[in-house]
Amino acid sequence: MACPVERVLSVDREIVDDPYPTWEMLRNQCPIYREPLFNSFVVSNYSSIVEVARRPNDFSSILAAYGPQAQDRGDTPATLANNARLAGTPSAEPSGTTQKLLDDYIPDIQDQLQHVDPPLHSIHRRIVSRWFTPAVLESREPQVREIAKGLISQFAVGGNIEILDAFAGPFPATVVADTIGIPQEHRTLFLDWKEEVIGNPDAQGSRVTSDRYRKIRSLFLDFIEERRGKPQNDMITTLVEARGFDDQPLDNTAILGILMLFLGGGQETTAKAITSGLRLLGERPHLQEALRATPEMIPAFVEEVLRYEPPVRGIFRLAVRDTTVDDTPIPEGALLQILWASGNRDDSIFPDADQFQPDRTINKHLDKPILTFGHGIHLCPGAPLARLQLRVAFEELLRSFSHIALSPKNEFRYFKSQILRGLSSLHLEMKA
Repeated sequence: MACPVERVLSVDREIVDDPYPTWEMLRNQCPIYREPLFNSFVVSNYSSIVEVARRPNDFSSILAAYGPQAQDRGDTPATLANNARLAGTPSAEPSGTTQKLLDDYIPDIQDQLQHVDPPLHSIHRRIVSRWFTPAVLESREPQVREIAKGLISQFAVGGNIEILDAFAGPFPATVVADTIGIPQEHRTLFLDWKEEVIGNPDAQGSRVTSDRYRKIRSLFLDFIEERRGKPQNDMITTLVEARGFDDQPLDNTAILGILMLFLGGGQETTAKAITSGLRLLGERPHLQEALRATPEMIPAFVEEVLRYEPPVRGIFRLAVRDTTVDDTPIPEGALLQILWASGNRDDSIFPDADQFQPDRTINKHLDKPILTFGHGIHLCPGAPLARLQLRVAFEELLRSFSHIALSPKNEFRYFKSQILRGLSSLHLEMKA
């Protein structure tokens, strides 16, 4: 079915700031849509998204957070991206099969957790998952709470506050830095969570962040070497001491890739979820009062924020072979974006999905999981830490301030990205 949508994957302001009407139209009229701007398939309904996510043998994750235009983020496999775009065009004649391209490029991929497939992905996921067990998170909650309190104490008198700079950004950034093991004296370089590069085709070929990333990788290599002789209780040490294939240590490429994933993804997504939740609270003073009176509702509120306004719009998959999704032909080499955020608004799964219902999960479980943290083998291993941070953030903010309102200064502009979704700033009027 033809759809009157040409720029669903663009970062045009009208799409970025409010994509939901476009996604609703896609779900209703053409849930698997071949858009013309980037010649990629957009998968927008819950069941089809889940189907693609559950088929890693058919749909590779190698371009998951790069999209249809590979960007200047380390060793991006630009040639693979170009061939993927060509292979998705029936008239093109790419050199070699998509599987051969994958086999050729996997050794050069830095992010060997998000952007590789089994069996390598399975090994690396098992290694990092030990940092996100219930026991580990329970032991870390006091430290996470102290970080939140320390940041809030710097603006606890209230007033007009830009909350992304004051709290939503530095809070998860500090938690992630502690988890990874970044020394205090180096954190200024690492904790930059406000860039507009990830998933932004307008940044194609940009060199804005390349120097910074080179410095980060160089420092990480120093930290890795240091941990080999002096282990600490951090993720760097876990990766240095881990064993992969044939009981061999992980090489530096794999360690760097995993660290870079958690450095970027762990900061940006949680920061965006905090600002989204605060915007929703600012629009609903009665909800603030209810949560202050009954703080045990906060976990359900957090879960609904994650469903209703997730920080990740969607990620990409590459078709390894000719296949179909819900009877729609998908050619080998084609790129697909699976829109997690659109699936979260699918009324067939979540009744009244366009309504924000903070008690949606109280005294009941959703029949199907939200897609905010992905689905299938690539379900985000850091999701439990993100939920902990969000719960602590809203508990401490609501405890510290009797009134949170949206400032007239707000323009509610969102970051330009095909992948991430979050406000570029949020001004709040707060009273202690």
